[in-house]
Amino acid sequence: MTQQPDRLVKETTTMAVYKRLFDYVMSGQFEPGIWIRERQLKEMLGVSSTPIREALRMLVQEQVLELVPHHGVRIKEYSTKEIQDYYELRAELEGLAAELAAERGSRLMFDKMEEILRLHRTFETERSDKAIELNNQFHDLIVETSGNLSLKNTLQHLRVGINWIQVMAWSRNKDRHFSTFHQHQGILDALMARNPKLARSRMQEHVWDSIKLIIESPGTLQMAGELRKS
Repeated sequence: MTQQPDRLVKETTTMAVYKRLFDYVMSGQFEPGIWIRERQLKEMLGVSSTPIREALRMLVQEQVLELVPHHGVRIKEYSTKEIQDYYELRAELEGLAAELAAERGSRLMFDKMEEILRLHRTFETERSDKAIELNNQFHDLIVETSGNLSLKNTLQHLRVGINWIQVMAWSRNKDRHFSTFHQHQGILDALMARNPKLARSRMQEHVWDSIKLIIESPGTLQMAGELRKS
């Protein structure tokens, strides 16, 4: 019994470190390819080595980080081909989510989506961070509305580690939020019309438009560091 409080504190600290590092990657603050040094993290986070090592191990398992033998741990990089593969799969899964949401969605969930679009319409162009947050909230609501937990978990896992690309693409294209708003409105219209096929089609077009933005935006991939060749 005397060991349980210490263990609880250790597990809590590990998860806190894990969440902080995860957020750094998802926000683009830690760019792909950079090396993660334990000493720097100890100074930055003010914690001991043990929770840092445990958090790094968890992130390696989730493929957010990669372990390079005899060198250490770094933020995982993605080639253009890997990014295209990711969006290809995401388009299919989110298309399915939209189709199911059109069949199963409630008025309450549609109202929540409308509120997100209302907020999206009013924020400042320069706030790419806010645009991405609202974009993700809209997509998350559709997945939640689909009622498919396995689909939700799969999409959450897919998003891990790749969000930095979205951050950089949006930061370099100030008009992105306009097209996103109109595409989201079209998706919501299809959902509220209870048109599963149209909802699926519009969602897939929306996701593919995202990959076009990323590939065609000058310097987006280069900003994140030198990617591995396909």
